[in-house]
Amino acid sequence: MADQPHDVLTDHAYDGIEEYDNPMPGWWVWSFILSIIFAFPYWAWYHFADGRGVYAEHEADMERAAQLAPKLDESKQAMLGYLDNPEILAAGQQLFVAKCASCHLADGGGLVGPNMCDDNYNNIRSIEDIITVVRTGIAEKGMPAHELLLRQQQIVQVSAFTASLRGTTPATAKEPLGEPIPPWR
Repeated sequence: MADQPHDVLTDHAYDGIEEYDNPMPGWWVWSFILSIIFAFPYWAWYHFADGRGVYAEHEADMERAAQLAPKLDESKQAMLGYLDNPEILAAGQQLFVAKCASCHLADGGGLVGPNMCDDNYNNIRSIEDIITVVRTGIAEKGMPAHELLLRQQQIVQVSAFTASLRGTTPATAKEPLGEPIPPWR
């Protein structure tokens, strides 16, 4: 019993509470010491060597993915061709329902945003203008920019689907806004 450590009270008390002078557990002390030892090489690696953080790794991965993803042509002729491509229109429809339907409705009839099915448009004069509007948005009308949310290929797909809605009959159509424009073809 003589080998057992005994509790030692410190010589001060706070509000009648006395404090024992117990050492910290060994695992805690060694964790603290190892953390300090680890910090020096990590600091040198991060600040003076390659040391890319997780955000830089993510940026590099996104750049590589963007380079590997096929880019779709954004010209007028290409956009007209996409109107006859069921794969592009199907992918665009999924994106439209996920990203655009809350304002334009799933069938393009318009709720908060304008009706996409009639011949009247505010910020679009030709089919390739749809890509610009989707990419940069229209801040004064409340439409967000999608250039950071969607890849180039997705922007073209959703733009092609939006162009394909013209001339369709939605379940509930918002009144025409803007000026009539000539047909796509």
